[in-house]
Amino acid sequence: MKLTFIVPALILVIPAFSQTFIQSGHVDIGIGYADKAFDLHVHQEEPVDQEFTPGEAVFSIGSAAAGVSPGGAFTSFLGATGTPVWILPTAENAQLPFLGFGTEELTASDWSGNITLSLKAVSGPGTFSIWGTSGFGAPELKMTTANGIASDDRLLLVTGSHGHYNLGFSAPGNYSVTLEASGTHLIDGLRTSDPATYSFQVIPEPSTWALALTGVGFGAWVLRKRSN
Repeated sequence: MKLTFIVPALILVIPAFSQTFIQSGHVDIGIGYADKAFDLHVHQEEPVDQEFTPGEAVFSIGSAAAGVSPGGAFTSFLGATGTPVWILPTAENAQLPFLGFGTEELTASDWSGNITLSLKAVSGPGTFSIWGTSGFGAPELKMTTANGIASDDRLLLVTGSHGHYNLGFSAPGNYSVTLEASGTHLIDGLRTSDPATYSFQVIPEPSTWALALTGVGFGAWVLRKRSN
């Protein structure tokens, strides 16, 4: 006798995953701390004050970020002179996310030294870099994938503070940037966060490629930014 088993179909209902695309306004990669654990998140201050987990927000970088590499000291991480780049600058631009790094949620007296925000992984069509600028206008490189990822790809953030850096991308497309926070809590000791992955969407602009082909330098890019 042959037995026949009828197995009912298993239907999985997976809710749609929604993301908020942040195209402008003041927004931070925020670092908090509760229950002996770091909390890495996205804090949008404008137009509405709200918070997201890293996976719930996408930093959408439009054509106002497009320019070309100035070369010189920037060549090692942005590319040769005239190479197309997309930059989120330290100066606020109404057409771009004004992205900062915030530790305001941390009480400075609870910590020994700085909070280290380390670059752990990047996936995307081009290189990713973060840098500041010295008083003489020279770049002060903090993170870059131009030469791989190493232990010195990091930001040192003062607890209870807020700061801005330039973020650069060498090609349009979607990027996933994984960061990790660590620091020494005076009661809990050395703490390291779980890796947090942030999403960036870099939108291409056809005129950018024309700029690169004509050899227009960084000065034109700066003038264009100031005219916005």
